[in-house]
Amino acid sequence: MTMYGIPPASFRRAMAPETGRDHARHIADVALAWWLENRGGSSDLPIAVGTLAALALAAPSTPAGPDYGPLLLPLDDQEATDVLRAVWNNLWSYNPVLAEAARPLHEWLAQARDGDTRGLSDYIRILVRAGLLEYASDLTRCEGEDLIGLLVQRMRSYSDRQKAGQFFTPANAADHHTEILLTEPVPPGARLIEPCAGTGTMVRAAAATLRFQGKDPADYRWWMNDIDEIHVACCAVNAVLFRLGPNVTVSRGDAFHDVGELEKDAQARAERAISEQRRRPVLYPTRTRPVHWPA
Repeated sequence: MTMYGIPPASFRRAMAPETGRDHARHIADVALAWWLENRGGSSDLPIAVGTLAALALAAPSTPAGPDYGPLLLPLDDQEATDVLRAVWNNLWSYNPVLAEAARPLHEWLAQARDGDTRGLSDYIRILVRAGLLEYASDLTRCEGEDLIGLLVQRMRSYSDRQKAGQFFTPANAADHHTEILLTEPVPPGARLIEPCAGTGTMVRAAAATLRFQGKDPADYRWWMNDIDEIHVACCAVNAVLFRLGPNVTVSRGDAFHDVGELEKDAQARAERAISEQRRRPVLYPTRTRPVHWPA
């Protein structure tokens, strides 16, 4: 057992909270407590949320996958930053459109300052020990709660959410709402639109409901829109974590105005991202190989 040793992944899974919802709340609580104690406030919200999102993206695609925990625990701050760059490079390689939409969560890595990276290795160790890798690799757990949105909600004060007109839908309410909405059969290929998606809570519930009905969410076309850039970035990451498939549109704007313009803007941004990825296959220079290449 090394200084940064942890039990095997199978043991960590056995000791995790019983439900995905409880597990997500435990991870969010641990992340928030560490961040407030060591970094203070929510001014670095994109770094706190972006780091958690990157680790979730780096998790194995199945619970039986390799255990990356022992590889992440010994890292120092600079090595941890390098790993984060590698994970976002990975997303940029296989889905530049979602990587571009998620840019507010990772653009700080382009010119990360010492203050940005201070304590990141400790933060990552906290997240790994809280079971983030096991949570994100298990789809049943992952679709039980919007973990990324939960952390965003807790890092923003009530007054800040009030000023911005942000009201997060509780997971239980989202589950019941989508069960009612999807009572009637929805044919594969249908377009499912969430104009005020927040961080994707309703979409999470809809995908879970479809799976419960024996359907594959990847057979549908998803469109998530929100006016907050951090929320939009979280939707892009959640599209991967919730296994929504290749037909996902993420846009930013006021859905109460011309929806056609939103669609045009989203299409234009997608085309620019694909074109840029062809010219620049690597988003951030790094010496680290990504620990996981999503299927």
